[in-house]
Amino acid sequence: MNRIYHTWDKWECYPAGFYETKPPKDTTIQGAKQAYADFLADTKRFENALDAVLLRWPYSCEHYLTNERMNRIAWLGQAAMCYDTGIPSAFCGGYFLLSEEQQKLADLSALWALNKWLAAHGEGAISLEGAASKTAANLY
Repeated sequence: MNRIYHTWDKWECYPAGFYETKPPKDTTIQGAKQAYADFLADTKRFENALDAVLLRWPYSCEHYLTNERMNRIAWLGQAAMCYDTGIPSAFCGGYFLLSEEQQKLADLSALWALNKWLAAHGEGAISLEGAASKTAANLY
């Protein structure tokens, strides 16, 4: 896949608050993490938000989903959470509040969205392993 780059000022995720470091007003750090877990556990809501990200954040998706070296499954989950709730990616630790089964279901939902996006861009489907990050740490 050819890597597509966009500058941060074109990323839809940026003004949506994806990179904020504090939870939204009236939300604690633990509350934001719990909201992330609750969101991922609600498969229908999560998949609807994934669809919305694919449709409404085209520059962010191109920039991040063409980067085969990063964990695109995690990015999609964090992007969907930010899109749906306004909770930044900094609180993605809520993923670890899920059971292993819930984590697997969330990962499969994000993989479904990634493969949908890849197909729309003329690419073949990939597995969870294929969507994982490919950093030096993963090579050994």
